[in-house]
Amino acid sequence: MPFFRRPAKPRPLTRSEALACIPARSPAVQWHTLADGTLLLDYPLPIRPFFLQLARRFQPDQPEHLRKKLQLDGQGSRVWLLIDGKRDVRTLISEFAETSNLSRQEAEVSVTIFLRQLGRRGLVVIR
Repeated sequence: MPFFRRPAKPRPLTRSEALACIPARSPAVQWHTLADGTLLLDYPLPIRPFFLQLARRFQPDQPEHLRKKLQLDGQGSRVWLLIDGKRDVRTLISEFAETSNLSRQEAEVSVTIFLRQLGRRGLVVIR
């Protein structure tokens, strides 16, 4: 029965394909540099319309779009500033490894986990 078939899962990227991807900052994210050199990201929080209407019933002065803030540490701030929509992940890793005195493997793990977390929050888009 073709009606009950599950859609095929997309094939996961290979390591070389993932390192060739180009991350870009989301245009909805605003960021500020703090006094200690770290960054504070301000981004919209995606809320489903049902929950937004429910929140307005209990708090009528609720803003249309809720925003959330995320403060990055020094290493996260360095990676965020390296993301420009032109460099691929491989280049980001090598530049981060040079500036932070980490081995290539340590930098690769740190940068890929950081990009994955930013992607889940919708702060970066991977092309």
